[in-house]
Amino acid sequence: MLFRGLGIRDIFEIQEISIRKVLSVLVNSSYAITPRKFYYERLEVDEWTYVGNTDKKYWLLYAYEREVGEIAAYIWGKQDLKTAKRLQNKLLS
Repeated sequence: MLFRGLGIRDIFEIQEISIRKVLSVLVNSSYAITPRKFYYERLEVDEWTYVGNTDKKYWLLYAYEREVGEIAAYIWGKQDLKTAKRLQNKLLS
């Protein structure tokens, strides 16, 4: 549903499950993305930030190709440069 442009609140409404459950599934997901292309002319990076609680803030950072709407890579982590570097390394590998 996320890949079709639905937000977390939309999933919560449609599936009639709690937002906490939706976020839990996302954080604990081991879903692996296999990009269709080896090389992309241009990628855009975006983020979703959410708070599980005030002590543990999680950040979903992802790179996508706008023309076809394909997500090339994503990473979960703290909202810091280290997480951004992990996404960069994932894209370069």
